[in-house]
Amino acid sequence: MIGARHIIALAALLLAALGFRATEYYTTRYQTLPALDWLESRPPLAEARGVPPAADLARGLLRSMPLLVVRDDVRPMLPVLGPPGVVQRNIGGVRDAARIELGAPGAVQPDDVPIRARLDVVVFNRALRAAAWSELMALALDARDPETGAGQVRIVGSDTPDGVWLIAPRSGGGVATVAGARGPVGYELQVYYRRPDPLTIEEQVDLSARAEVTARQAALAWTEWLQTELATAGVAVR
Repeated sequence: MIGARHIIALAALLLAALGFRATEYYTTRYQTLPALDWLESRPPLAEARGVPPAADLARGLLRSMPLLVVRDDVRPMLPVLGPPGVVQRNIGGVRDAARIELGAPGAVQPDDVPIRARLDVVVFNRALRAAAWSELMALALDARDPETGAGQVRIVGSDTPDGVWLIAPRSGGGVATVAGARGPVGYELQVYYRRPDPLTIEEQVDLSARAEVTARQAALAWTEWLQTELATAGVAVR
């Protein structure tokens, strides 16, 4: 015969199992727990205390692309990855994050700017978080461009520090993305080339090639500058 104590014990086990499952689901879907974020933001776990603000790091893109001007000045951002579900996350462990958009000079409408560049900078409390974010971003970018939903292809293997993606010519072309991490800093740089007239497939491929070269060069210059900034702040970059 089952007594009251047995029922209470069974109920306690059931509630514990539900709590464990909920925690597992939460960490799988949202990558972290708020309590863990709080702990990682404090010594001795914090690794980004000397890193400059994300806004200052984002403005460093002007050094790498001096021929462009600010089209949308630096502003805070909240790193979130939407559907598909395999990459849907609220990103945890973030200290601060910022976005800046540059473009070719001239009095033209935003949609008519021939060259644009957007840089997202995310400063995490720990380098492990930045590395995890970089891997998650690679999964998202392999699926599609998170900004437009357009199909794209990876043109650099997963064994390199930074990934490079191109929007497929059938989706318009002219868009290249470079993403990766250095120490506790993650970044995503996207370069757009466009022309106002309808393009042939050959012209779309040409614009994609131009965007790729520009994105690679700008990302290389910016990450080298970033590593200097991190070294000055005494932050190790593994």
